[in-house]
Amino acid sequence: MALTNDLRHRLTVFNKHQIENDIGETCWQYTEDGKIWGALTVMSGRNETLPGNTVRAEVTHKLAIRPRSCKLTTATYFVYEGQRYDVLYWQPHYKRRDRLEVMLKLVVEDA
Repeated sequence: MALTNDLRHRLTVFNKHQIENDIGETCWQYTEDGKIWGALTVMSGRNETLPGNTVRAEVTHKLAIRPRSCKLTTATYFVYEGQRYDVLYWQPHYKRRDRLEVMLKLVVEDA
């Protein structure tokens, strides 16, 4: 099956870029690098009860993308339907050379 049949999710890519602030200092800021198509699937999830009866959930996802679709670093994150996914690591797909597997962690921010 071709990769284009699997790419159903439209993701926004964010990377750190060096900028200069008002007083001339250089600092880093996340800016949008564009939008890409990918295949996002859930890999694993777990719950953990913390003191004070708070529950923390950790969910990892696998994202299949084209190898040259975006610049990947460990500081890269993706946004899909308002949810942020931080990059843990990436690796080539060993069976199919037309895709790259990116392992992501879902970031849940309380309001």
